[in-house]
Amino acid sequence: MTTDQKIVAYFDFDGTITTRDTLLPFLIFVVGKLRFLMITPRLIPILLKYLCKFIDNESAKQQTLELVLKNYSKNYLEVKARQFALTKLNNYVKPSVYAKIEWHREHSSKIIIVSANLAIYLRHWVNFHKLDDVIATEIEFDADNRCTGQLLTQNCYAKQKVLRIENYLVQTKQVFDYSFGYGNSRGDYEMLEYVNEPFYVVGELIKKWDGR
Repeated sequence: MTTDQKIVAYFDFDGTITTRDTLLPFLIFVVGKLRFLMITPRLIPILLKYLCKFIDNESAKQQTLELVLKNYSKNYLEVKARQFALTKLNNYVKPSVYAKIEWHREHSSKIIIVSANLAIYLRHWVNFHKLDDVIATEIEFDADNRCTGQLLTQNCYAKQKVLRIENYLVQTKQVFDYSFGYGNSRGDYEMLEYVNEPFYVVGELIKKWDGR
């Protein structure tokens, strides 16, 4: 690489930057612990179907969001998403991976979060930390700005990550000379294969990825 090259670093979020999946804490933050406990018996069958592989992760997410978020106003969800991003998300961030984000920032890389989780709160975290952009799963709102509980995009997972990245590059008319990628799970394999220099994150350890 040379100093005049345009470089991008794609980071998965949950489990890569953070110590855990952050969707569940977000949903609890939105509806409150009591309401979430009341919904839990209806969520258990979804979890069991997913664990038994009767449904995939996109269907499980879709059904969960419909149960928990349907009919909430866009304004309310945006306010809660911002509060969650600014007051809760940093509690889950791994210092070693955030240090790698800072390294890329210092070396003038463009830093893009690519996540299967919800863009509605990841955008606020990205803006707060002055990263460049986020590619993630979008939720749908109706004409009255009420959450339908449906996904506006496909779940940004596995091959969808690469498709969304390629679409993003076309839409924003960007071309990069070199790319880095950071992931921690099966849902990141395609993205890691797509970049020039892939890394796999296990806990606080960041190591070169040697393939599936």
